[in-house]
Amino acid sequence: METLTLDPSLPGVRQLQQWIREKRAVSIELPNGRMVEGTIRWQDTEFIALSMKAGRGPLMINRRTLSLIRPLP
Repeated sequence: METLTLDPSLPGVRQLQQWIREKRAVSIELPNGRMVEGTIRWQDTEFIALSMKAGRGPLMINRRTLSLIRPLP
């Protein structure tokens, strides 16, 4: 099985990495239109792990299903 890697030369990858380092709160739109908020813990080629409030474990979001990611003020 081929292993894919994130390409750090891509601006989207660099922007997400910056938000991860800053622990910046983001809003992510899911395919059903639902918005979820939290901080991105990590990303890989398949998923983004979003930490939400209330001490729950991370929400694993498939990258292919994302509609929108925006930073919160």
